[in-house]
Amino acid sequence: MDTPYRKMLAAKIHRATVTGADVNYEGSLTVPPELLAAAKIHPYESLHVWNVTRGTRLETYAIEGLPNSNDVCANGAAAHLIRPGDHVILAAYAMVPEADAATHQPRLIFVDDNNQLSHTGPEIAGPGLRSNAEASQPDHNGPPLASSSPKTPDGQPLAEGC
Repeated sequence: MDTPYRKMLAAKIHRATVTGADVNYEGSLTVPPELLAAAKIHPYESLHVWNVTRGTRLETYAIEGLPNSNDVCANGAAAHLIRPGDHVILAAYAMVPEADAATHQPRLIFVDDNNQLSHTGPEIAGPGLRSNAEASQPDHNGPPLASSSPKTPDGQPLAEGC
């Protein structure tokens, strides 16, 4: 007999700050190995990327960055939707047997503005936000792109160290 499964959140890295974007790279999202390990996300695992700053969403895969770095870099086509300074949520999913769905607990990782681990779950929903100051600061637009920074042939900023 076939066991039914549910697609459930397996891991989330909450509000990472994008440090680079390079459309000329082959693809993926660079994430520091310490954050991948904390979230139990494997290199090349599928990642959903939700851009809190711009409202865009995409799916790509994780690529391991340099140890002890804070690099979160959008590579390839993702760099058209994600810019340095944007805040993103990274999510990985797993197929969980129906019998385990009610007790399933995802791994929730929260980072500071420098992409350093600040704490782990649980998540606080809706109006119970951790900080009213954070809730009153809408994050509609990312920082303007500096016109003096090096650019790719299509005008995108070059990433450093990604």
